[in-house]
Amino acid sequence: MPAQKIKKQKKGLTVLIINDMEGISGIDHWHQIFHGFEEFEEFGRVQVTEDVNATIRGLRAAGATDIRVADSHGSGGSNKNIIPEQLEKGVMLFQEKSIPKRMTEAIDKSVDAAVFVGFHAMAGTKDGLFRHTITLGPTIKVNGEPVGETALDAYILAEYGIPVIMATGDQALVREASDILPGIETAQVKTSVDAKTTECLPLLEARSLIQEAACRALSRVDEFEPVQIAKPIKVDVSFPTEEQVDLCDTIPRAERTSKNTTSFTTSNWDEAYGFIRTTIGLTSPRMNAHLIEKLLQLPGADKVRLEWTESLVNVWLS
Repeated sequence: MPAQKIKKQKKGLTVLIINDMEGISGIDHWHQIFHGFEEFEEFGRVQVTEDVNATIRGLRAAGATDIRVADSHGSGGSNKNIIPEQLEKGVMLFQEKSIPKRMTEAIDKSVDAAVFVGFHAMAGTKDGLFRHTITLGPTIKVNGEPVGETALDAYILAEYGIPVIMATGDQALVREASDILPGIETAQVKTSVDAKTTECLPLLEARSLIQEAACRALSRVDEFEPVQIAKPIKVDVSFPTEEQVDLCDTIPRAERTSKNTTSFTTSNWDEAYGFIRTTIGLTSPRMNAHLIEKLLQLPGADKVRLEWTESLVNVWLS
């Protein structure tokens, strides 16, 4: 839906923070962003909390009075990354439901602006640390243009008339966000060479940059408008294997436009995004096939498999 530009006073503002983790200050190894690794629990969670805290301080300095945080990094486990007791006080934290629902629960039309903290570049970006789009494997185009999570989340927010005013991450993310959202404030906290190599700024310096960028961004809030998307909307989702696209053939109105690509056309962004999430939901189990094969080779695996099957059938027949 088209959003109208409304002049906003720089006081009493409501701001939504959406955080990821790959682009967080100090993060330079994938163990730091995955639940179950010691580095995630002892280092990664602390860093994402402190980047968000720096953002909150900057927003408050510019007049934000209602700040909401949607904890949106999917790391496995409980998918809870921010440490609630270490977060700045007086902030609403959404981290109880699924990742997509956390964001939509935090959104309403009272939100004046959104900021993206710790985001990463889209799939296929050679100089982007941990680059991907939503999950490992797929690449996504909207109206023929490659997009990542920055664009996808901005499109969701635009449906509520919410502009994105700031983004933080590495230089690849800053470049991507600036292309999609001209004039956006950014804070570059690391410089990446490739998907697994980056050089991070000292933490205090990075947090200072984030706080200053947040303050500048909200001070300019009346200059921003929600991103616009041309309609009808065509979405192309490409996967590494034909087998994954075979699974997507069952989606109503999906069109196979190449051996590795499934496509969908609609005039409604919610439908377009629903198609993207559905393709990923259908194909994700195939990514676990090798893990299941290894687990079935462990001692006692056959007994566990039979017990699981019996339990499943008993529920079905009850």
